[in-house]
Amino acid sequence: MSNYKIDRIIETDVLVVGGGGAAARAALSAVEAGAEIRVAVKSKWLGGGSTATAFSELLAIAAAIGHADERDQPEIHYEDTLDAGRGFIDPELVWALASEVPDRIQDLINIGLNFDKQENGKLVQGMSDFATYPRTCRVNGVTARHILVALSKQIKNNGVPIDEHTAVFKLVTDENNNISGALAINVETKELILYKTPSVILACGGAQHVYKYAVGTAEMIGNGYAMAYELGIPLINMEFIQIGPAAIKPSITLLSGPVWRTKPILKNNKGEEIFSKYVPSHIDIDNVYKEKVFPFTISSDAFYFDTSIQKEMEAYPTPNGGVWGTMPPGSEEIVEQNMPKTNGVLKAKGIDIFKDQFEVALIAQCMNGGALIETPDGLTKVPGLFIAGETAGGLRGPDRPGGNSLAEGQVFGHRTGNAAAAHSKQHTITSNVEQAAAKLLAPLNEWIEKSIGNKDLNEAIQSLKDNMYKNCLIIRNEDRLNAALSHINELEKALNAGEFKLDESSFSAAIDFKHMLITAKSIVISAQARTESRSCHFREDYPEKDDTNWIKSIYVVEEENEMIVKTKNWPDQRKDKRNEVHL
Repeated sequence: MSNYKIDRIIETDVLVVGGGGAAARAALSAVEAGAEIRVAVKSKWLGGGSTATAFSELLAIAAAIGHADERDQPEIHYEDTLDAGRGFIDPELVWALASEVPDRIQDLINIGLNFDKQENGKLVQGMSDFATYPRTCRVNGVTARHILVALSKQIKNNGVPIDEHTAVFKLVTDENNNISGALAINVETKELILYKTPSVILACGGAQHVYKYAVGTAEMIGNGYAMAYELGIPLINMEFIQIGPAAIKPSITLLSGPVWRTKPILKNNKGEEIFSKYVPSHIDIDNVYKEKVFPFTISSDAFYFDTSIQKEMEAYPTPNGGVWGTMPPGSEEIVEQNMPKTNGVLKAKGIDIFKDQFEVALIAQCMNGGALIETPDGLTKVPGLFIAGETAGGLRGPDRPGGNSLAEGQVFGHRTGNAAAAHSKQHTITSNVEQAAAKLLAPLNEWIEKSIGNKDLNEAIQSLKDNMYKNCLIIRNEDRLNAALSHINELEKALNAGEFKLDESSFSAAIDFKHMLITAKSIVISAQARTESRSCHFREDYPEKDDTNWIKSIYVVEEENEMIVKTKNWPDQRKDKRNEVHL
């Protein structure tokens, strides 16, 4: 008989869930605010997630500090970001991002981060999509990891305990729906842990790995989204996912915009060049290459680039389900100009791009949606629950301007850290947390006990990833989405009915699968509801943008054990800008 029980209880003022840039910033800010902090990270510290592994030729953090062009100001960063998502994102969050990220850049400099500098000592800043002026700051080509390492040193200097390989899977609330703790499992020792805390910060990344191919590490499967959803937090903008091309073997290497300026030739497994099959005669193929950025968008001629890849992946796939990439003869000089870092990474993986064919496929990179936060402090409708980074929803809509992702992590990590620390000082846990946790464990134990079927959990997880990749990638239509949802519902029904063989050793994997199904369903039914095409969301059966009906966010929420679709309209500007009087 299965009887999972609590092995260890840890009390802390603030529990930070996650190990990326937002989580690290939140932990540092909370401990500096005087709170006792604990960090639970599902993988090894500095060994998993998006921040630790992110790479592209353009990877940087955006801040309107005016070092490249003194005309750049936070107000312009605000307008640029709002223009990219107006009608889909919260202007108050956007203003917090744009107005505060210069201070967070200074924080990073103060703790020893050496941004690339000009000869005059000012920071090097680059252009990114949706930016009026150059505003992205970088560190030696791998900005994200450098930020994380710098923050990590400060966290360790402050003596913050980090619980590695610890997957938080259920949030505990009291009778008034306030956070009182969290349940977690050490995925290596199988030890079950109860954190007693009045403040939890979910900063545990996105859900790229509900797809067959994705960047980041395999544990990014939507735990934060699912845990928030189970407490009634809306999941918003989930249909908007950044997807684009990458070299897929021997491991994923994202191929960003500069790579395509070198005009690699893409062929299917029959040796046929793919673009001429799908690019209309009135479209210049050279312009398709020129317009190509990461991720996929319907908004330029580069539309034909990614859709051609998906069609040929499906029709004549390479051994691992992609297309073949080869460099044009005599491209050495342009490669050195445009993609030196990518070339170096591929070379380190054993691929000589001037001699070898390499497999290219579409991969999931970033979730633009997330669990809805109500204020710039990352507050949710559940008191004591704060959300930051890619787990948070309301700041990213159809498009996400380059450099904003790392900026979000620093701004909202800092804000949630301070807010969670303040909350913990004002709220002590008076209810019986152990009893509430045991009540949550009881149905999970019953579920494992009755799961004595013969279906294989790992096979089901892979089938979900394959299903999402086949039916909810960039080419979407009613038939594909219906097939995706049908498969998800079948897996969900089988899991709940005990048709899988589960035991205590597979407990954490089974919980992950539950969370993957919630997240995947939220993506699919949001994509079904949006009967138009916009930016990274392409409906083949509704190919036009519909501004009349669809400048609004879709969100899903749990009501009576069902996932319900609703919509939300956002204001055009933040409140104080709307109330300004211009004389």
